[in-house]
Amino acid sequence: MPIDFSKIGRSSVSDTVTEPRRIFSALSAKDEKYSYARDVQSQVWSAWHPRRAERDLVVKMNTGGGKTVVGLIMLKSCLNEDVGPVVYLTPDNYLAGQVRREAAALGLQFTEDPESRPFLQGRAILIVNVHTLFNGKSKFGVKGAQFRTPIELGAVLIDDAHACMATVTEQFTLRIPSTHAAHTKLIKLFEPDLVAQSLPGFKDLEQDDRSALMAVPPWAWTDKQAAVLDILHPHRDDKVFQWPWPLLVDSLGLCRVAMTPSTVEIAPPCLPMEMLPSFADAKRRIYLTATLADDSVLITEFDADPDSVRRPVTPESADDLGERMILSPQESFPEVAEEDIHAFLVEQAKTYNVVVIVPSKKRLAVWEPLAAETATAKELDDVLEKLREGHVGLVVLVSKYDGIDLPDDACRVLVLDGLPEARDPLERVDSDALGGSDVTLMRQVQRIEQGMGRGVRSNKDYCVVMLLGSKLTARLNTPKARAMLSPATRAQLALSDKVADMLEGEEFGALEGLVEQCLKRDPEWVSLSRDALDGLTYEKDVAISDVALAQRAAFDLAGQRRFAEASERLRMAFGAAVDVKQRGRLKEQAAAYLHAADPVAAQKLQLSAVQDNRAAARPVDGVSYKPLKPIQQQGKVAAAFLRETYDSPVQLILGVKELLADLVPSEDEALVNPFEEAVLQLGLHLGFNSERPERDIGNGPDDLWSIGNNKYLVIECKSAALADEIPRRDIEQLGQSLDWFDNQFDNTMTATGIMIHPSRQLHAKATAPAGSKIITFAKLEQLRDTVTAFTRAIAKDDNYKDADAVAERLQKFHLTGGMFVGHWTEAPRSTSRR
Repeated sequence: MPIDFSKIGRSSVSDTVTEPRRIFSALSAKDEKYSYARDVQSQVWSAWHPRRAERDLVVKMNTGGGKTVVGLIMLKSCLNEDVGPVVYLTPDNYLAGQVRREAAALGLQFTEDPESRPFLQGRAILIVNVHTLFNGKSKFGVKGAQFRTPIELGAVLIDDAHACMATVTEQFTLRIPSTHAAHTKLIKLFEPDLVAQSLPGFKDLEQDDRSALMAVPPWAWTDKQAAVLDILHPHRDDKVFQWPWPLLVDSLGLCRVAMTPSTVEIAPPCLPMEMLPSFADAKRRIYLTATLADDSVLITEFDADPDSVRRPVTPESADDLGERMILSPQESFPEVAEEDIHAFLVEQAKTYNVVVIVPSKKRLAVWEPLAAETATAKELDDVLEKLREGHVGLVVLVSKYDGIDLPDDACRVLVLDGLPEARDPLERVDSDALGGSDVTLMRQVQRIEQGMGRGVRSNKDYCVVMLLGSKLTARLNTPKARAMLSPATRAQLALSDKVADMLEGEEFGALEGLVEQCLKRDPEWVSLSRDALDGLTYEKDVAISDVALAQRAAFDLAGQRRFAEASERLRMAFGAAVDVKQRGRLKEQAAAYLHAADPVAAQKLQLSAVQDNRAAARPVDGVSYKPLKPIQQQGKVAAAFLRETYDSPVQLILGVKELLADLVPSEDEALVNPFEEAVLQLGLHLGFNSERPERDIGNGPDDLWSIGNNKYLVIECKSAALADEIPRRDIEQLGQSLDWFDNQFDNTMTATGIMIHPSRQLHAKATAPAGSKIITFAKLEQLRDTVTAFTRAIAKDDNYKDADAVAERLQKFHLTGGMFVGHWTEAPRSTSRR
């Protein structure tokens, strides 16, 4: 007769001990694939366990290192220690399902119901997407909400924290569409303040110009809070309001606001996490992240403890990343056409799954005729499932740089086509204010690295990563950008650079053989790629931005209505700003807080903010304009600028490529400001003094060039125009900008009005100012090609550093101040001349 062992009383080790390694070993019902813990998992558990009581802990592991198992066992340890209930949060439903399957395979008790008794009693792990906790109608409870007591949590684990952050930020953002009554009312309320910032800008907003974008001055938003609440509060239960409103209402007066004809966007500078007590008061908060260089956002967004964030929990080595061959075909083969690269990828897609990530729907349209599947957010889950199940071919995803897994054959060739772009109104405001700064570079590099990680999801996985687009490749080819990458990605890029060097002088067809060597597992390549990662370790002490610390502390002080202290806390960080543009933004935020305590001092500080960053809101008394100085020797000015800007001919070529990539007309309103900035930068590269008066002082043209001999170009950019005629409103705007010039400059200075537009044909009711000219989109394309040829010419033998050599080539390519108008513009054509 067999003995019934169940009659022997005992307590299971897996339900009593807190050491994760022992829990894992004692799980009797786990799947065979979990027979042994990986070394990296054991190392992380060993480092986490003695620190587990710290309120905020960051766990950094390479993708594919077994993070899910690590996180689940940590939460099981918390339950065993009676630190419950516990929650495992993922970026989306698909990944939540994946984690549940892993929990089941481990034999762990789990649930997806926040109201289930096993979860509330601390017996089961709740596994849900991050939106379940972070929303204005959260089942976990919201501060001030009636009829729901917040759930007291022992531990919250956020998996892929940087991807979750995008979802969390959305929940604290109120977007009011133009179809909602509050949209028009808010614009009307702030009309005087917006007009004071820029009359042309407000006219564009009022007349539904798609490219129009205006930020509400912070002091105006503060002063009119009672009126704002009168407009918004009656709509608090509307569909648009019901999710973000409960999270925002207490900090509404601290918010930033941007307006476009289609949307009014309202969001706080940091997230008021106290509105979600379950998260804010959780005993333990664990952030699982990839090995990205900057974790400061965990402080500004999640209000994480800086001391803990500085000391992440990591494995002993960082060499467990999957294998990536990273290629930039347009750099290796400068003459290759985009169509040839597309054809090559279509051919690869006959054998392998090729996944292309694009930054916008506009870029999606380029790939759509070639793709087997395309996906925006709504279709994403279905398309990802098809990829994981088998061969699909070429698949295009829109702006999905994080939060998705494409393991093994789901993706063997991953393509990032173009630089991630600012889409929403406040993002566009930031992009214009911080464009070209180290702050923007860090954000973009982080997005690129997240994107490159989608195709390798374990240390045995492999794929080819292709980077397309001059802006993207230019960003990653600078020492500053490389330093912002994780050690493993830097090592893989360095190896890929050596591979690219071997392609020099080869025909484009050589790319096929190279890709095949990776995907067919050439032993020499496999060995090289593993050696490149050997010996890499994680950073033990992560640098946290002093600016981020100040922003969080100041926001918390302002929330307590300690406005003068909040402003002073930001002042203490002015010296820590990475560049003058960021310092200007900090001053503007400090002035916004100070306004509630001392409006006069706040306006003085705002004036200082504008002096550092011309995109900051102009103070109530405005900003005085100092006329743009005329240039004397164009070649000398150009060479001086180029020497100061570029350290090598390669950097010069890449920098100009990036500039010209922004100098492409697009109906996408998010690309209007980058276009106008590119016009400014083109002027500087050619040796002209250049500025953007409409942005800088709220009046005048989009761009102004001083081209020598006391002559100027007053430039209006209509890069998003679609019409085949120039409307009366646009040509009148050019006339107003020329009038502005006449009022600001003495009569020794002369200006030619220039409009960049698809056509030089005037509408029947439009009359062009005397002497004005048009740069048509066709002429602009020719100009871009010529600037490229000019750049290559001055890059040779370091000629760009020699004023005489630069001057000679400016003449050769018809880029001098005296030749520019005659060669690159056309006279507008009236209806009568058709």
